Amino acid sequence: MKRLTNGKLLSCGKIIEGVDILVDNGVIADVVPTAPDKSAIDLNGNYIAPGFIELHCHGAMGYEFMDGTEEAYFKICEKHAAHGTKIMYPTFSAADFKVLYKALETFENIQDELPLEVPGVHLEGPYFALEMSGAQNPEFIHEPRAEEYVPIIERFGHLISRWSYAPELDKDNKFLDYLITHNITPAIGHSAAEYSHVISAFEKGNRLITHLYSCTSTITRHGGFRHLGIIESAYLLDDMYVEAIADGCHLPPELLRLIVKQKGTDRVALITDSIRAGGMTAEEFNGGNSGGMSFIIEDGVAKLSDRSAFAGSIATSDQLLKRTVAAGISLEDTVKMMTETPANIMGLKTKGKIEKGFDAVFTVFDKDLNIVDFNF
Repeated sequence: MKRLTNGKLLSCGKIIEGVDILVDNGVIADVVPTAPDKSAIDLNGNYIAPGFIELHCHGAMGYEFMDGTEEAYFKICEKHAAHGTKIMYPTFSAADFKVLYKALETFENIQDELPLEVPGVHLEGPYFALEMSGAQNPEFIHEPRAEEYVPIIERFGHLISRWSYAPELDKDNKFLDYLITHNITPAIGHSAAEYSHVISAFEKGNRLITHLYSCTSTITRHGGFRHLGIIESAYLLDDMYVEAIADGCHLPPELLRLIVKQKGTDRVALITDSIRAGGMTAEEFNGGNSGGMSFIIEDGVAKLSDRSAFAGSIATSDQLLKRTVAAGISLEDTVKMMTETPANIMGLKTKGKIEKGFDAVFTVFDKDLNIVDFNF
């Protein structure tokens, strides 16, 4: 039995002091009042939170998961682990399905060897609205095709945790029904959907929107009549979860506060959406592409080479923490949106809280919100 002492516990939207965490065989045995114990692990007054959960990450340090190599997986995971991420869902952009198969086969071979916990992967595409493709390669964007998704789910369904798609292209919700039947979390993303599409998918079980405000539709007019888009539908549907790219660039502070104010911390998950240049500066990055789309690093974010749109972020979890707090959202709420809420989205029943019976997976950081490395 290990005892963790002298830390500020951050869990369930609260900061609790004067307690110790008892850990037994990788599980939280209890949270008890602080008591003298010479063998206790001293947290030195730092904050201790549940391990940060990253729902949406493509890469880092010049690598992307789509590269399909073991080196890419390890380098990306090592970088994000060093910056506070403890649980991650590798994300794959729209690509040739042969490339996707290779990346999934690599993941299957090394899933249990990676330096952080990886419950499964997130497929972001290719079933998107072309006009909402953003940094996705339009060469691979099209409507859902059963001859593609059925074989890949039959082969890799045990590895696929989530699939983002445009519901307006999913006739009669056939793709959505197939995902749910195979316990894959559906998400609305890169979509020009109107309320009718969103509510149809919602009623069938779709409860998540991929990176709200990034390639998500807003109000349109037909013959003068206004139709809600994804953004307005997200606010209207109380039980709809949303992702927010909290890198300080994709969403200005005021907009991030609006999302949290309208949806509440129970329904917002903070993500990096980090791509190949994640964790790197413009000086360190020598150029490259993501999903076949070339991009540059400028103003602290990845932009398409023609500067027409963002290509993704270069943030790590500790940067989400700092930038969300700097945006005027409390530390307690910020941590909740990086732990408990994403755990609830993905059905991780023993993650996201520091409570008896939960997994002893922690992220520790100091008063300046810098990650502190503790070997538990």
